Amino acid sequence: MKHRLVLLILMLATASMSHAQVARVVTLADSIKGSVGGIAIDRLSNIYSADFMETVWKIRPDGRVEKFATGLYGPSGNFVDAQGNLLQSNFSGNYISKIDRHGDHEIWVDEGLNGPVGITIHPDGDVFVVNCPANSVSRIVNDKAVTHAESDLFNCPNGITTGPDGALYVVNFSDGEMLRVDLDGNVESFATIPGGGNGHVAVARGLFYVTAFQTNRIFTVSPDGVVTHVAGTGAFNELDGPPMEAAFVFPNGIAVDPKGDRLIVNDYINRTPPGVDIPPVPLSNIRMIKLASIIDVMQTGLYQGGVDGLEAAYRAYKDDPANAAIYTERDANGMGYALMNQGLLEAAVRLFELNVESYPRSFNAWDSLAEGYMNQERWDEAIEHYEKSLEINPANQNAIDKLAEIRSR
Repeated sequence: MKHRLVLLILMLATASMSHAQVARVVTLADSIKGSVGGIAIDRLSNIYSADFMETVWKIRPDGRVEKFATGLYGPSGNFVDAQGNLLQSNFSGNYISKIDRHGDHEIWVDEGLNGPVGITIHPDGDVFVVNCPANSVSRIVNDKAVTHAESDLFNCPNGITTGPDGALYVVNFSDGEMLRVDLDGNVESFATIPGGGNGHVAVARGLFYVTAFQTNRIFTVSPDGVVTHVAGTGAFNELDGPPMEAAFVFPNGIAVDPKGDRLIVNDYINRTPPGVDIPPVPLSNIRMIKLASIIDVMQTGLYQGGVDGLEAAYRAYKDDPANAAIYTERDANGMGYALMNQGLLEAAVRLFELNVESYPRSFNAWDSLAEGYMNQERWDEAIEHYEKSLEINPANQNAIDKLAEIRSR
């Protein structure tokens, strides 16, 4: 049994135990014409990738690519507002476009900007944008840009986001600095990303994720400024797989999917032979960085500490406020059945019990726990829990059939 447990977990585990924030890197779409600007994602999980030339591309969750808006002028950073409009910075034109869901666009702000790149909407509704050549942060007031912050610490600010504390966080393109900007415009050093040049920054599960443009890596930064390398070998390559074996080429834009379980990054395709006189049309990829799910976390916990480790991992995941909105019933239930089918009944039943604890109004959770007890020949508990499932959902035919089976044995 012990050998089977180790073999199963080694086979199932996909997350690096030392880099558990990221589970794997997958290419969602490739060979998109253009360079890499910002990445934004709407509430339907549609991805908008700006090409820093004249086009924004739309990538659907299944990887289909279509031209979303064109006729822009150096589209760089972007952000989706509450109505689904894309606010698109135009670096070369010194303006911000507003692009509706049909791809129709108009100039929204064209005063007071100088090389706008990253853009974000603060939870209070204010729009902020960084100006790379001007080394400043602007706030949009009455459809005009006014200076919010200037500092010698800025060195071509490129990416911006709102942190968990409500302050703005900015990453520089021309050095490795990540800066904190409060709502009064005060600027201070926050962290240094190795490599000397950043792309953009996003927040997922309480951590900042930064694309290290110059070193082809992805880093996390904790709320207290601790920097951790979580993905990318540093080599120029387009390689998917485990995070520390995956490779990127100048990763730049980054955004978080609404479900909070994955990040989307754009990077270049590195297929240009050296020494060409006429450079080819630039091409880019859309890479999905899958964050560690509750399954990844529990697999690691089970491997490291058995059933007690599984429970500790589950509780730590569920107790983390950053995971509060993540629905885990289905994943936990599926893993429970996978364990049960492998004969790991103790682990399966404990997971079913935890699932019932988290989702006490789910008839399916009670049904699964009853089946676990049934397989352990804990007949009275199986009956009790099938009856609880029927109490919640009287139409649960599986519970009716199982109760008849148990009572007729």
